[in-house]
Amino acid sequence: MKLKQISSWISFEKMSVLLSNKNIKSWLVEKGPITKRIKSEEVFKLNLIKDEIDDIDGSEKKFLDEISGNIRVREVMLMGNNIPRVYAKSLIPVKTIENGFSRLGKLGTRPLGDILFEKEIFKKTDVVYAQFQDKDSIFWGRKTKYIVKNMPLSVMEVFLIN
Repeated sequence: MKLKQISSWISFEKMSVLLSNKNIKSWLVEKGPITKRIKSEEVFKLNLIKDEIDDIDGSEKKFLDEISGNIRVREVMLMGNNIPRVYAKSLIPVKTIENGFSRLGKLGTRPLGDILFEKEIFKKTDVVYAQFQDKDSIFWGRKTKYIVKNMPLSVMEVFLIN
């Protein structure tokens, strides 16, 4: 799957005006773990695509408050009944692993959402929305910044729902 971002990141207010599909909107504003929502309706599986130190672009660095140092890039596909439901890309600065929460560096095939919602030390600070395209389909996604012990990480999720 080759997703391409086709719109700028926008606020909740702008997304609400542009998006009339209530089902897609419900995924975008889901407050709990996406994995829990998938598990409530389907057989869940996480496919790990990538989990390594990598470069990120300037806009991603800006979203992470210009933090310096290496960034762990983790890409996964969340599956429901063996069908791709959500593509997720997490950016976890090594400094956040070292000084914020060490288990972020040892996720393996465990969903990140399981950790983000089991501990009260993670604070959600920013959420923005954008559209993505894969061949002939257009999907909505969200990008969320979390802070743990004053250290940032971000999670982008593209909901593969029409």
